[in-house]
Amino acid sequence: MNDTKKPYKRSIIFIKKQMQLKFVFLALLLALFCVMMCVYEFVSLTQTFFRAHPVLLQELIEQSGKILPLAFIKLIIFFAVVAILAAVLSNRIAGPLYRFESTCREIAKGNYKVRIHLREGDGLRGLEKEFNLMLEALDKSENVDGERKDEK
Repeated sequence: MNDTKKPYKRSIIFIKKQMQLKFVFLALLLALFCVMMCVYEFVSLTQTFFRAHPVLLQELIEQSGKILPLAFIKLIIFFAVVAILAAVLSNRIAGPLYRFESTCREIAKGNYKVRIHLREGDGLRGLEKEFNLMLEALDKSENVDGERKDEK
């Protein structure tokens, strides 16, 4: 039983591109929805306020030329941060899924000695332990069956 875990580092972020890009897209869509809700709430509040104080509306229109470019820059930065965080978070699931898939391919070839070793902080760590226990049981079963065949 080889139970020593060697730490490994992943050098790329997009391992399972299709799944991860969907995750990033959904995160950006959710962020866009949140921004739109905030803008709607802001517009609703300002309409009510400017109905009561119409003189201030002219001042806001004059100042908006200075405010809007900075607001768009902040919005772009916000979406970039959301996309990066979504890519990093999706990597924590996509990496382990990739490892499980490659290990399953090895098992299909008859290699029951292979084990899964995930990084600290990766998702599916509980599944890693159970999967490795299953592989140990399969390996023992294969060894016992192999010895029985040799005896006959």
